[in-house]
Amino acid sequence: MNIDQSTTMSRRLAGLARLVRLLCILLALLQLGYFLLSWVFVESSQVGPVAVSFWPRGLAVGAVAGLAPALRWSGLACALPALLLLGYALWRLDLMLRACARGQMFARRTVGHLKAFAAGLLGTLVLTIVEPALRALVWKVGFGDSGRSVNVGVSSEELTLVLICALFFLLASMMHEARRIAEDNEGFV
Repeated sequence: MNIDQSTTMSRRLAGLARLVRLLCILLALLQLGYFLLSWVFVESSQVGPVAVSFWPRGLAVGAVAGLAPALRWSGLACALPALLLLGYALWRLDLMLRACARGQMFARRTVGHLKAFAAGLLGTLVLTIVEPALRALVWKVGFGDSGRSVNVGVSSEELTLVLICALFFLLASMMHEARRIAEDNEGFV
């Protein structure tokens, strides 16, 4: 590979990293918006001929609007850790993508960012699955609200996400090994 091809690949990688970083920002903003529309601004709205409603997992459409303020805010507090962990995971992905754009794909820190992203994403998934049960428990024990049932479920999309997280861990291990081999080979030259 000559210098021109290497420069072209670096530019292409930097452009792709920028695109994924923009998608991460968009995802973070959409998740924040969905969270706020589900817990804080819960009234349905009309967008042209389409009615738009947002609701938290495990609750029926419009259920949050009928909750007492203490129940609503405690439900928000139960859901907040998953949102914050997702924000952390996306931040670590952003750091990894910046490092890749600078050509530091196999650096120890870059591999660490990838592992932290995968762990954060997996943690977010676990918190999202557990959150409805935690919310029901808090409402029952803390507020005496025994009228709500606990709904915990795992979708095929979430199981696929677990596989993707495992793949990211494998990829990070491969990147770490590639860096180690490159360092070993430098010693022979």
